[in-house]
Amino acid sequence: MGEAYEEAGVLREARLDSIPGDSILGSGTEKGLYDRVLEKGSRIVERFPKNERQVSKSVFMMAESFRHKSEWRKAIEKYDELERYFPQYDSMPKAEYERAFCLYKNGDYALARFSAERILESGEKHEYYLPTMELMSILQEREGLPSDAIASLEAVLATDFGTPWTRAKARMRLAGLYYEQKNYEKAREHYLNKEIFILSVLERYKAQSTAAECLFMAGEENKLAAAKEFKALADSAVFKDSKNLSLIRQGEILLNIGNESGVGILRDVAYSRPRSEIAARAFFGIGDFRQKKHNYPTAILLYDSSYQSKPASSWGMESYSRKVALSKLLALKDTVEVRQKEKKPFFPQEFQIAELFLLKLSETDSALALLAKMDSTLEDPVLKARATYTRAFIYDEFKQDTSKAYPFYRKLIENFPQTNYAKQAQANMGLQVNIKTIDDLANDLFLKAEEAWLSAQKIPVENIEEIDAAYQKAIAMYDSVITDFRETQTALQAMYVKAYILAEEIGESDSAQVIWGKLSREHNKTPWGRAARERLSGKFSVSPDEMARLRSRVEQVEISTKEQSEKFWEEMEKKQNEPPPPPKVVDDEILQNDYNTLYDFK
Repeated sequence: MGEAYEEAGVLREARLDSIPGDSILGSGTEKGLYDRVLEKGSRIVERFPKNERQVSKSVFMMAESFRHKSEWRKAIEKYDELERYFPQYDSMPKAEYERAFCLYKNGDYALARFSAERILESGEKHEYYLPTMELMSILQEREGLPSDAIASLEAVLATDFGTPWTRAKARMRLAGLYYEQKNYEKAREHYLNKEIFILSVLERYKAQSTAAECLFMAGEENKLAAAKEFKALADSAVFKDSKNLSLIRQGEILLNIGNESGVGILRDVAYSRPRSEIAARAFFGIGDFRQKKHNYPTAILLYDSSYQSKPASSWGMESYSRKVALSKLLALKDTVEVRQKEKKPFFPQEFQIAELFLLKLSETDSALALLAKMDSTLEDPVLKARATYTRAFIYDEFKQDTSKAYPFYRKLIENFPQTNYAKQAQANMGLQVNIKTIDDLANDLFLKAEEAWLSAQKIPVENIEEIDAAYQKAIAMYDSVITDFRETQTALQAMYVKAYILAEEIGESDSAQVIWGKLSREHNKTPWGRAARERLSGKFSVSPDEMARLRSRVEQVEISTKEQSEKFWEEMEKKQNEPPPPPKVVDDEILQNDYNTLYDFK
């Protein structure tokens, strides 16, 4: 058993030297040796259960074999067995750590964290304290605790723990955590650490390119330096396979700071790799630059080139979306110019242009500028409120700048109360929504009228005068809804209900017919207008399809009834022709004189 375990260990170390990391079994020979360990270990435990030294060693080797075979659940069971029955075993510290690691690999993160914390409570005297700290950082990252994960990794890397390869991987993780936290200075420091240069070329490129991105994200004054670093990566023979990516990023950064030389770099990359995702990204970058310069016709052509280079790529699809949006934008601008010359309203078209800037073209500043212009020229209070709310919403949601959004929200609440925009402004600011819109006020009054109507229905019949007064009060309240809020749907509902009360409960059918007639003529597209038309017609309208289905069902019922009737009469005729059944012979009942019968006869 021990020889098989040692041979498997030698093969494993050789494999990990060539392929660092926690990988699956590389050969059938290695797997076969671990299977032999498991087989022999089971036999020892079965045959010599009282030999504590041999059994504990066998259980430990079996746990390790399951772990090396990536059978995490079985390994956990064996480590648990070892701790339960042999807590004083020499390799128990290793078993504690490996169990926590297996729990992590098996997806039992809460239990893995619990096991790791038990080890860390022992302090640095535990020989697996530092590996457990590194494992804990992984678990903390999984649980959404990046700050704790950073602290754990910093503590591990402050020591000389681990092989150069494991330290390099830990350094990459730490740099990534800092980058996610937007601490670009610390992230760049770790990405450029010399320990990382032991990793593969691909991972080293990721480290150095992300370090350059950290420089780009650090501020405007560092962007040119970031472009130079990408140029150096493109010129490096080590990273020749990623040359085009480096050049594209260099060109994009140059265009970001308004340097036209980026156009030439991106164009050269696009022409060197036609019909590729690289070309699609390059053309998109140039098109985006031309769009921001408001050279829309040229931008449309470049977006089309991006789409034609690789339609299925994210760059190609985004380019197609922008091409369509820009074409629509130009058409809307032409419409606005024509309507201005004809002195016709053109604000709906300008709102559409602002929406295109915001939602399709990623030009929030252009959208804000257009909305500000509209806000200063609009006279219609509804349109003015809409423009003000849209400006506030862009600052709030897209620019994350509440210092500019909240003044617009307050302006809405002060200048345009009783509008849904003011109501939503309160909600967006996290305030208690206490604004009542016109619709809210109409609905409140309608509910009071309904309450008066229900009260009138509850009055005893003998109190005729009281009933009349109550109905007149309810009708007066419905009239208030109709006159005070005539532009709302609630007013139409109040008209319909008033007519219903007149027709069904007061007996004034003529007055009800007049109201329903007005509803059906002037508001025939509303639910209340349609309901009034049905009332006037005396029946509900039935569509041709519904009528066809109804006729089909009637025909089916008639056929079924006829068939059942014929069957019934046939059966009745058969019964009449059958001879009567013979009389049933009933034997005399014999009563027994014992205690098992129902009665006790003596």
